[in-house]
Amino acid sequence: MTTEIYSCKDGQPLKEGKLDYSSDITTKDQAEADAKRRCARDQTLKKVAYYGVSADGDFKVFYSYTNPNCKPAGVKAAGAAPAKASVRKKAPAPKPGLLARLKKGLGF
Repeated sequence: MTTEIYSCKDGQPLKEGKLDYSSDITTKDQAEADAKRRCARDQTLKKVAYYGVSADGDFKVFYSYTNPNCKPAGVKAAGAAPAKASVRKKAPAPKPGLLARLKKGLGF
């Protein structure tokens, strides 16, 4: 049996979420531990669902986890450092034109 793991963000349909495969996760307890680990690593995940897929193509949901600590994308985590202000570099001076270079070459 193979397990399909769908991870989706807040407001995203489950089938449009990220899809991973695993042959190691076969029980509800393993799926729960994996879901909590995924949500701790990426706090923007809202839901993780585990589908058992058999060799003949049949599938069924055997575990679904909703992250109670979901932080919507764009919201900073508590204690996160503020973003640095962008530093704008000064544009280089344009190269002198042909006439200016000729004057300079002739000593004018």
